[in-house]
Amino acid sequence: MKNYPNTYLFPDEVGRINSWEYYFEQPGGISLEEAMSSRKYILGRDTSLHNRSQTIDYKRSLFKKYIRFTQPVLERVEAMKQKFYGMRLLGVHIRGTDIATGKFKNHSIQPTAKQAISKVREVMKDEKFDAIYLSTEDKNIVSEFLSAFGEKLLLPEAQYVDYDGSGEPIDNFHVDRENYKYLSGLDYVVSIIFLSTCKGLLVSGSNGSGAALLFSDSFEYLYVFDLGVY
Repeated sequence: MKNYPNTYLFPDEVGRINSWEYYFEQPGGISLEEAMSSRKYILGRDTSLHNRSQTIDYKRSLFKKYIRFTQPVLERVEAMKQKFYGMRLLGVHIRGTDIATGKFKNHSIQPTAKQAISKVREVMKDEKFDAIYLSTEDKNIVSEFLSAFGEKLLLPEAQYVDYDGSGEPIDNFHVDRENYKYLSGLDYVVSIIFLSTCKGLLVSGSNGSGAALLFSDSFEYLYVFDLGVY
């Protein structure tokens, strides 16, 4: 998140700024620079959380032990909790934009907005949730959900991508606001954390959905679209 290009850094920031520290505290109490200069480290591949032999309870224990959020993240999450206090929410996380139209190999096939809306209608009827909390980056998905659910739909503080369906990486599309890379990451992290506090969760397969599962203790209702991979 510092020494390689990533979504949250401008090209001239690579190697200078650790974008991990925008949203998370270092778990060991030392900086990346201190760890690297100690020469007492192991560089591992980023596949450990995708090891299917590890149970979700084990992964949750790792998250609870090591993941610590920065103060701006905690303040935004707390504000959302107060805003929606006492509501029994169905959290919905659906990816659109490049992952849906680009069909990247080995990524989970994403449901269409219509497929997701149909399932949400069924769940809202059977499970008696008060409202739907929608986490997505795609402006078109937001529009379709608003048309379907109106005042029953709750949205995080975020600015959405008006995607053209070209399959181009989402990094090539950005909203017109200052410091948009940091803010888009902040919106995303806060949205995922709040998903983990909902009573129910309905999601497509994605890293964000996986994180919501691991930040939570459990859900009263859980549904994951399993449509295979591209």
